[in-house]
Amino acid sequence: MLSLALMDVSQARASEFSSSARTHDGCSTLEASASQAADLDLQLELAECYAQAGRTASAWERYREAARAAREANVPALETEARAHAKALESELSYVTVSTWRGQEVDVTRDGLPVARDLLGTAIPVDPGWHLISASAPGKRGWSKRIELGNHGDHVNVAVPVLPDDANLVPALNANAARLPPSAPPTKSPASDSVQRTLALVAGAIGIAGIATGTLFGVKAASDWSEAKDQCPAYPYCGEDGARLAQQAQTSATISTVGFVTGIAGLTGGALLWFTSPTREKNPEAKRKMGVAVGVGAVRVSGTL
Repeated sequence: MLSLALMDVSQARASEFSSSARTHDGCSTLEASASQAADLDLQLELAECYAQAGRTASAWERYREAARAAREANVPALETEARAHAKALESELSYVTVSTWRGQEVDVTRDGLPVARDLLGTAIPVDPGWHLISASAPGKRGWSKRIELGNHGDHVNVAVPVLPDDANLVPALNANAARLPPSAPPTKSPASDSVQRTLALVAGAIGIAGIATGTLFGVKAASDWSEAKDQCPAYPYCGEDGARLAQQAQTSATISTVGFVTGIAGLTGGALLWFTSPTREKNPEAKRKMGVAVGVGAVRVSGTL
């Protein structure tokens, strides 16, 4: 009996709110009451008020919220009623889709309320009528556009352009830059210059050693080959000494070839490192003394940088 009496009082209060809301200030009175009390009847009454006022998206969302609340309160009759009303409104919903350029992170609002970024690019149910879409980003000029959404399944697409830089921020940035101490010009590290010149000398020394080795073994190859021919009166049929000398000549020739190739590569690399040295470029007239001593199996580099 007590529950029935409370329900009757609730229905009477909701009816009173309904009549006063529609005749004076729309659904605002019901909105205030519904926000202060978790009354399912008031929730359904507010949804009905939205629907009669043509605010289909608000009514649809309110019916869905009432259905969730009725399920949590274990009131299956009200849950079924709320879901049926929400289903009936789906064909009447109007939508707006707000898209932004990829790579541009902006804050988007609709009628002053933020639009979640995961909803950008998707169709959002919105009440028919005029709406203001705005976009902003730090250091960028704000953008806004008014749109009008019709009834019965209207759909409006809004593309947020690339926001330009805010010109009002440029003088402030220049003023801040003027207060900063002048930066010192970049300087070359003497250590890096010295390392490059040292590598140039080493590469040149290896090149000279390679040329010397190639020359030495080239002469030896020619000598061995000449002696091998003397042991081969009926060439290519030679005796044991002739075959041995011919093998030595071939080995010496191979070493000579490798030496010449290594020497040319070393001299070329050394010259490139030397003439591209930063100190060399700054002072072309700078004189450097260097000495290279080449011996069989040893290379010695001396000099000043």
